[in-house]
Amino acid sequence: MKTLWLLAISFTALSTPSFAAMTATQIVEKEIVIREADGRETARRLPADKVTPGETVVYSIKYRNDSDAAASDIVLVMPVPKEVAYVEGSVSGGDANVAFSADDGETYVARGRLTVEEDGSTRPARGDEITHIRWTLTTPVPPNGEGDVSYKAILK
Repeated sequence: MKTLWLLAISFTALSTPSFAAMTATQIVEKEIVIREADGRETARRLPADKVTPGETVVYSIKYRNDSDAAASDIVLVMPVPKEVAYVEGSVSGGDANVAFSADDGETYVARGRLTVEEDGSTRPARGDEITHIRWTLTTPVPPNGEGDVSYKAILK
């Protein structure tokens, strides 16, 4: 069994007077698939207290605007732990531009443009080479508005 650590999140608001009223919470859960009596499979999320290699982990940020004014220019960043591999296509987050980093958050690009250098050449980055994911919200968060962003990863 491996231990997962709760990661720090980066939460930035550019030119947002109401930034002090924005709150964000990171949640780490494991996703399991349960076969129902009728044969249907249902995904359920449980606390990630114990996760074994090969299991799916869901990293989420739940955010809320506790102010009386809309908050704009919100950027949320989550690191991807080295102990996991990002699951392709698993990012969710409503109205946001999503970008990925493979260099510890130094640069961000769209997933299809993310590359790494290896043996003097450049190649597309694999899911296990992604180090950070960034969501730039494209619409203001209204007063008392809330939302969430997330991604899935497989524990190595």
